[in-house]
Amino acid sequence: MNIVLRILVILTLVLNGVALWFALSLYGKRALLTDRNDRFRDFTVQIAQTFEADEPEHVNVAADHEARDISEVSLANADINPDRSDFWESYKQELEKIDGPSYKIPDPKALDEVYILDAEGKAKRNNRGDPITDGAPMDLALEAVMEKAQAQRARMNNVRAQLTALRNEYEDTVAELNQVKKQGRESLKTIAARDETIAGLEADKARLEGEVSDLKGQIETLESEKQSLQADLDKANEELETALAEVENLKKTLEEIVKRGAGSVTADGIAAVANVTAGVKGSIVRVNNEYNYCLVKLSDEALTELIGENGDKPLPEIDYLVRRPGDEDGIIGKIRLRTITKDAKTIVCDILVDWKQGDIEKGDEVFYLD
Repeated sequence: MNIVLRILVILTLVLNGVALWFALSLYGKRALLTDRNDRFRDFTVQIAQTFEADEPEHVNVAADHEARDISEVSLANADINPDRSDFWESYKQELEKIDGPSYKIPDPKALDEVYILDAEGKAKRNNRGDPITDGAPMDLALEAVMEKAQAQRARMNNVRAQLTALRNEYEDTVAELNQVKKQGRESLKTIAARDETIAGLEADKARLEGEVSDLKGQIETLESEKQSLQADLDKANEELETALAEVENLKKTLEEIVKRGAGSVTADGIAAVANVTAGVKGSIVRVNNEYNYCLVKLSDEALTELIGENGDKPLPEIDYLVRRPGDEDGIIGKIRLRTITKDAKTIVCDILVDWKQGDIEKGDEVFYLD
C-alpha cells in the first residue's frame, strides 16, 4: 500500500511539473497573441485613415474653362465660329482635390470582437460547432475598410485615366501650337519682305513725284500756244493708245473664245470652259442652309477639269447635284459654283433654293450628270 501511495505521489508531482511547464509556455503564447492583436488593431486603424471618407461629387466644369479651337486655320472659315473640343465636358476636376476627409473606423474596439456572441457573452457556434465569425464586429469593420480600399483604388484608376486624357490633350495642343508658330514665323518673313518692297516703292514714288514736279515747272514756262498744242497732241495720243488697247483686247477675246469654246463669261470677257465629265466630284465640307451657301472640297481630277492643270483657267459657272453618300438615286439639291478660295482647295457655292429637297449636310456627295 505504501508503495502504491509513493508511486501516486511521485506521479502527481510529475504531472504538476508538466502542468507548470505548459502554463508557463501558454502564458508566453497568450502574451504574443495579445501583442499581435494590439498591433493588428492599431495598424488597421492607421491604414483605414489613409482612405478618403467619401467619393467626391462630380461637377461639370466645362463652363469654367476655355475649350480648345479644333477648326482648321484657313481663309475659308476665318469669319465662321470655330468648332470647339469637348474635353472639359468629361473632365473630373474633383479628383484634383488634395487631403480630403479621411475614413475613420467608428469603433476600433470592434476589431477585438472576432466572434458573434450570445446573450451569455459566449461565442455562437454553427452546426459543426465552430465559432461564427461572419457578421462579427471585427468582420463588419474589416469589410468597411475593404470597401474604402476598393473605392480608393477605383479613384486612383480614374486619376490615371484622367492623366492619360490630359496627356493626349496636351500633346494635341503642343502639336497645334507648334504648327501655328511655324506658320507665324513664315508669315513674319513674308511681312518683312513685303515691308521692304513697300519701302522701296515709296522711295521710287517720292523720286518720281519730284521729277513730275520739276517737269511741271518746266512745262509751265512754255508758251501758251505750245501748251495748247501739246495738250491736243497728248489727248490724241491717249485716244489712239486707248483705241489700240481696245483693239488688242478684242483680238485676244476673240482668240480665247475660238480657242476655248462656249461657256460662261468672266468679268474680263473671256469664256470659261465647261468640259466636265459625269461622276462624283467631291463632298460638302461646310454648309449654311439658312443663307443657302456651302463650301465644296473637289477631287484633284474635278479641279483640273474646271481650272486646268496649272490653275490658270477661270472658274466656269457650273451646277452640281448633291446626294447622301451611298444613295445613288436620291438628289437633295443643286449647287452652283461661284468662287474658288485662295488656297484652291475649296469652292464657295450657292445652294439653289428651287432645287432643295431637304437640308444639305456636311459630308454629302457632289456629282455631275451629263
